[in-house]
Amino acid sequence: MLTLPLNSAESNLSLTGGKGHNLSILSRGGISVPGGFVVTTSAYHEFVNQNNKKLLTKIEATLTSHVDELDEASAIIQAEFRKQKFSTKLRNEIAERLSELDPQVNLAIRSSATCEDMPDASFAGQHDTYLNIPHSQVEENIVECFASLFTPRAISYRKRNNLSEVDAGMAVVCQCMASNQTASGVLFTANPLTGRRNESALEAIPGLGEALVSGITEPDRYVVSRKNGEMTIKDKRIGAKSKTILAADGGGVKEETSLAASCEVLTDEEVKSIIDLGQNVQDLYGKPQDIEWTKSADGKFSVVQSRPITTLFPIPNVSMHPLQVFFSFNSVQGIIEPIYPAGQEAMRRGVLGGLLRWITWGRHGKTGEFIQTVGERLYINITNVLQNTLGRKILTTAMTGIDPASAMAIEELIEEDELEISSGVGPFFLIRLVSLYSLIMPRIIMSVLFPTWMRDRLYRRIEKVVESVEEKVSNANASGLSALVDVQIDVLQSYFRTMLPHILPRIGAGLAPLAILGKLSAHLPNGKNLVLTITRALPHNITTEMDLKLWSAAKVIQRNNKSLHHFKSTDADRLALEYLHGELPDVAQDAVSLFMSEYGMRGLYEIDFGRPRWREDPAPLMNTLKSYVEINGDHAPDKVFANGEKVADAAITELGKQLNKPRLVSFLANRARQLAGLRELPKFTVIRMMGIIRAKMLIEGEKLVSIGALEDAKDLFYLETVEIKALVNDELADCKRIIIERKAAMAQESKRTRLPRVIASDGFAYFGGTAKIVEGANVFSGEPVSPGYTRVAFESFMTQMTQGEILCCHGTDPSWTPLFLSSGALVMEVGGLMTHGSVVAREYGIPAVVGLEKVTERLTTGQLVRVDGSSGTIEVLE
Repeated sequence: MLTLPLNSAESNLSLTGGKGHNLSILSRGGISVPGGFVVTTSAYHEFVNQNNKKLLTKIEATLTSHVDELDEASAIIQAEFRKQKFSTKLRNEIAERLSELDPQVNLAIRSSATCEDMPDASFAGQHDTYLNIPHSQVEENIVECFASLFTPRAISYRKRNNLSEVDAGMAVVCQCMASNQTASGVLFTANPLTGRRNESALEAIPGLGEALVSGITEPDRYVVSRKNGEMTIKDKRIGAKSKTILAADGGGVKEETSLAASCEVLTDEEVKSIIDLGQNVQDLYGKPQDIEWTKSADGKFSVVQSRPITTLFPIPNVSMHPLQVFFSFNSVQGIIEPIYPAGQEAMRRGVLGGLLRWITWGRHGKTGEFIQTVGERLYINITNVLQNTLGRKILTTAMTGIDPASAMAIEELIEEDELEISSGVGPFFLIRLVSLYSLIMPRIIMSVLFPTWMRDRLYRRIEKVVESVEEKVSNANASGLSALVDVQIDVLQSYFRTMLPHILPRIGAGLAPLAILGKLSAHLPNGKNLVLTITRALPHNITTEMDLKLWSAAKVIQRNNKSLHHFKSTDADRLALEYLHGELPDVAQDAVSLFMSEYGMRGLYEIDFGRPRWREDPAPLMNTLKSYVEINGDHAPDKVFANGEKVADAAITELGKQLNKPRLVSFLANRARQLAGLRELPKFTVIRMMGIIRAKMLIEGEKLVSIGALEDAKDLFYLETVEIKALVNDELADCKRIIIERKAAMAQESKRTRLPRVIASDGFAYFGGTAKIVEGANVFSGEPVSPGYTRVAFESFMTQMTQGEILCCHGTDPSWTPLFLSSGALVMEVGGLMTHGSVVAREYGIPAVVGLEKVTERLTTGQLVRVDGSSGTIEVLE
């Protein structure tokens, strides 16, 4: 079929393109849509394949020869389109469709590509539209729409979204212009700025919508709230509307100065009418829509386009009312990537579920309500805490140290009176508080009095727990994969119940002295910096110890010429493969193997049980080793650490002098340095446990591969426990389909470059950081978390860093820590005073600024920037 009526039931995405198919759905769904027809993708493919595929061959050749010259490629291809002629059949079909329309009514000729206005990619604005076209000029404008499939922006967009160039198709919508159109605009049925699904955002201008699309006029803007069946205009801003675009006599459009610039385009009742129209459209699709609408002289509203709002972050699987608030687990962990299904379950039922049961004495059993998977990430429900008087104070204070941006979002929700206090300090809370106090406080006192003894006891207890896990996993493994996955959840759940009462007092005894020192020195001009400096080169930090052992491996490689030359001349991916096959030079192979024997269970985004460990994918580690073997002299990590210890000692002495309390400061600082470094131990132990279980699961996964049940052993981590058990029992017939779908979902979610720190059940999504532009466009500020000052260039994590470059990233977890030893400074999008990157930066003595929203987009690799970790500012120098 070369053409179809606009309301044809035969319309589909591949035949009529995104725009054409949506208009067909609207027309058949009872929505007012101007009439017309669609020139289908069959017509497009006929057009490019005629004459022995001459045009298609030219397209392929041009795209191949002009990979990096999109403007030139586009010009060549579009010129070739204009040389082609329609077939007689297509020309006759178009003429027949036009004869069914009023010849006095001109048309809008709109491109409708197969990869636009889709559920997960709107592709808006990539192709051309021609307005007020007389019937006699329809054919040539259809050709222009065909050619617009190869504009530079369209080619670039398809490349970014991995969409095929040659397989892409173009349909063209030929739609009657609304008679005497007096107004037009855009309606978002959900607020795209806040994400709220119970708010609509409306923009309106006089005349044709082209003035809004092209940005030549400022529209009237409305935010309309829809709650409890009532509609309220929450915000109204009247735009300047200095220019307007109208239909010109004889065809085309004309631009005029608006005569009603200060007047509202719509009355309040008309605004509400459009909102109602938008709700009807949204109900038709079942999801929020971005709608283009028009108003004719008789006051009738019509829809000329609708597409899904693809930028909205998903909402939690809970009722919208009463409002529930969720905090991003991923953001705290510095993970922007999706979490594997197995990783989600390990956190939801295992680690976080165990923590929840321990805190509440098992009263809060439904972890699915407490921990939600949203957008393949984990979000923690903090509603009950925020509705409790004491809980609200504790949480907002804690969040200020962990992630100030999240604290700002929570404060915003509280100020809007969306969260009412529903409980005070109840009897259960008091009993549990007293219980925890009596359990933990004696151990805190003992830790303060005998820090070394208490620390050593903790080490021994943890080793017993890990040995117990190894024994349980070994026994379960003998019984098969089903028993193994049960043990996985059990050991992760029981970890907090058995170990937190011992771990928390030691860490608390280390952090409390720092808080006391902070209070004592608050009046000093440099008091905060001195206290932070005391945490430089903290001993007994498992992550720092790991970095120094990696440096030891690098020194072994440096001392062996063959190994050193090989590391310098071979890329990280090749080194990783050689290590896995035992093909590195002997000295290097042994050095890396020794490190892996102790830390091979770590990896990038390691808290996600589904992510590969270094022993499976050592490429990131090889990148770091390649950086390390280039380090010499005073920049050597062991020397940096030793120097940090001296700097910390000097800060203790100086603070004691300034406070005139040298013995008290020395005592508090000693306890902090003896115990604060243990804060990485709980997570490290969890990673050790995960490593033991994961290694056994991969072995079992290989057995499933051998019988054809799986394509890859790692595919196990796309399944949850109940599914793995069904697979083992041959009761999961659609296993491979499930895995393919979940891989696709994770790949789609991986495209997100921003992650909301706080979300709510009404769709509210808070992305923003604390960054502020100051003193001009080249200077912006965030949270200063590590004192210092430097002037260097930055590089990202996944490439080899040169000594002194700035590490600029979304966030970090312990697997990034080795890079800190070769970094000149740290810049992060997420975080606060107590997040991983901030703490490590202080310990290593490198300047750091965090909470800089979109900093990975504002800065580019190779830029020269100045990072001032004392004031929290970043200045772009070139």
